[in-house]
Amino acid sequence: MSAPVTGAVDADRVAAALAAVPGVAGLTAGPAGAGTYLPGRRVDGVVLTAVPGGRPDRVTVHVVAAAGTAVREVAAAVREAVAAVAPGSPVDVVVEDVVVEDVAEPVPVPPAPGGGRP
Repeated sequence: MSAPVTGAVDADRVAAALAAVPGVAGLTAGPAGAGTYLPGRRVDGVVLTAVPGGRPDRVTVHVVAAAGTAVREVAAAVREAVAAVAPGSPVDVVVEDVVVEDVAEPVPVPPAPGGGRP
């Protein structure tokens, strides 16, 4: 699900704005390959769709949320960040995954009663 460049919204500015949103661990193309093609490269996770009638482009973003964050709060913050760089554009937020920060040491699983694993 990759989109052509439409010209009205800058996919790089959208991606940069999302990098600063608390709770967003990153952008992802996801299994469908969501992104916007630019000359010689692609901005994964940002899909711009032209809307007829001179209206602002629709912006769809595919994000990876950080574990421990409320998905609805992350989505609201993402919409706010996109609105700052693409005023008036409708925004769809797809949370593709949730990532857990690296754990220093694995947590041991205690043996189940009787010596088997739980």
